[in-house]
Amino acid sequence: MTIGSDELQRACRELDEQGYTLLSGAIEAGELQELRETLVRVAAEEIENGTDYVYENGSNQRVWTLLNKGAVFERVVQNDTILTVIGHLLGRIFLLSNVNANIAGPGGQPMFLHSDQDYVPPPFPAYALVANAIVFLDDFSAENGATRIVPGSHKLLCRPDYSNLPETVPVTGPRGTVMIFHGALWHQTGPNTTASDKRHALLCYYCRPFMRQQENWFLSLDPAVRARATPRLVELLGHTIYLGGLGAVGGLPREGMRF
Repeated sequence: MTIGSDELQRACRELDEQGYTLLSGAIEAGELQELRETLVRVAAEEIENGTDYVYENGSNQRVWTLLNKGAVFERVVQNDTILTVIGHLLGRIFLLSNVNANIAGPGGQPMFLHSDQDYVPPPFPAYALVANAIVFLDDFSAENGATRIVPGSHKLLCRPDYSNLPETVPVTGPRGTVMIFHGALWHQTGPNTTASDKRHALLCYYCRPFMRQQENWFLSLDPAVRARATPRLVELLGHTIYLGGLGAVGGLPREGMRF
């Protein structure tokens, strides 16, 4: 789906006012199914071979570095609709900080309230340093661990005060919804109070090009992924020179654009 001007204006307005927006139809049904099936398979394989990241006494599972675990994940981080809306927050050029999954299982407790740029000394700048896109691979409900947020908290320009935490609200929606949010928005994984339902979500995390990426792609990326990467993915990985000369190899180029 290519986002229309009216839909883009709505999404940008909501991002500015409340710190998040919801998109529908950004991912085609077949692609969505492949994303979920691949994630379920990879998550099970990691548990079986002992490389899993399971926590909450076995209730929740993270699956990291998904660029190495299926071509479908390479495609989703380059989704035109998602990147267009992310660009409203981060500007024309930005990087892929990480792509991972969060599987919230029955009995899982709420994650601590945080923003995705809490490592930045406060006060935060008035603009987003990072942004996240959550792809709902299942319906999100208050019962199955939907992401909970404090709407408008991105305007506070600081991390949460744990001595005086506000109430959060769940962000619910049908499978296929994409939630895009400002890096300073306070949020958390919600509790999963269901008897048997696992809630699968994909997190595509982006950052300004002068920020350090969460995943060190230069060390962890499968060489086969780099070899087949599109020009857009190469840029997202940080393998091109950014304005001002960041990311140079052997100094600035002698020919062509230097800055």
